[in-house]
Amino acid sequence: MKILQVAERTHPAHGGVELHTAMISKKLAERGHEVTLTVFNSLDQYDCGFGITYEKPYFITRPRKPSLPETESWNGVRILRFPSEAQLLSYYWSPKMLHWLVNHIHEFDVVHTHCFRFSNNEFVAIASLLRSPKVPIVFTCHDATVLDYMGWRARVLDEVYRRTIGKKLITLASRLIALTETNAREYVRFLFADPRKIRVVPNGIDFERYQNLPDPSDLKEQLGNPEQTILFIGRFLSYKNPDKLILGFRKIAAKYPRSHLIMIGKDYGLVNYCKKLAGKQVTIFENASEELKLKSLAMADLCVIPSSYEGFGIVALEAQAAGVPVIATKSGGLTHCLIDGVTGCHIKSPTPDEISSTISFLLDHPGLRKKMGHEGKQFSKGFSWTLVAEKLEKVYAELV
Repeated sequence: MKILQVAERTHPAHGGVELHTAMISKKLAERGHEVTLTVFNSLDQYDCGFGITYEKPYFITRPRKPSLPETESWNGVRILRFPSEAQLLSYYWSPKMLHWLVNHIHEFDVVHTHCFRFSNNEFVAIASLLRSPKVPIVFTCHDATVLDYMGWRARVLDEVYRRTIGKKLITLASRLIALTETNAREYVRFLFADPRKIRVVPNGIDFERYQNLPDPSDLKEQLGNPEQTILFIGRFLSYKNPDKLILGFRKIAAKYPRSHLIMIGKDYGLVNYCKKLAGKQVTIFENASEELKLKSLAMADLCVIPSSYEGFGIVALEAQAAGVPVIATKSGGLTHCLIDGVTGCHIKSPTPDEISSTISFLLDHPGLRKKMGHEGKQFSKGFSWTLVAEKLEKVYAELV
């Protein structure tokens, strides 16, 4: 099949959706399909043109422009990157991407577009409506189906969007990919989707990558050889709650003076505030290499994911594959990405008190942590990018 993937960003940008689009494209290419991946020429939300964002800085007057190639061949996948001239919240205006889609969408057997509330979806919809014969469209939301964690202004705007443009997109799609069963129910409840269109295909991980982790001795020495290590991996933005984790860790630092919190992730407006909150037992790595991430997993006793919402939660699976128990909020995809009491612990809400009490409980029970680490490895084996690609291939075959 000739498959077109359309997304906001992909390799080498970091993030769950970025990893997802790169890996499914790679695996589908390995299975003999001709895969093209079109994205914006972006590594994060601050290099997508002049405009307004959800997170600080709210007004972008000097956007960063990464020097990424316009066309790239990567693991058998053709990647096409298009510049964005302006930005309105998560909407990027890229006439070049729209023009390319209008002129080339009919050349593909199926088009798979990603992420709700991003303009790449509307560009696909416009191109599809303008060309004949119609190409089947597959859509994966990835993000929250309703913005109930971003304040009343976001909720009002989101309600209008979901009942107008969003509803039209969902109606136009031939198949809707839900990452979990909960996500599938959200499609019906909040996006007014036809349940007959929905197929559940989870995210995946490269399990083998986490079985032979590098020696973290040099990192341990750099951090003062801590006896207990807590790990956070995620972007520094409000709904991922890194600040609440730091506040919760203060009690852990007092109880365990040889403990350390490692935080890895790109700044999306909150890193400076987190640095002000952080004490000597907290280290923040903004642009960490993959090697540093793996070393951090190798020395971590716990991985904490205090997000108010996650569409899935790949970091939770990666940590479990490395044998690290996970503490995560019981929301969105995180509900399905660990087994409460078996591979880690769910917390009801990401408050500093609940975060600290759960960390303290697991640090007090090393035997339980060891058992959870073993169970987590077994659980994470059920998620692989190869299986994800096989399931998507079957969905595409239904339409071609």
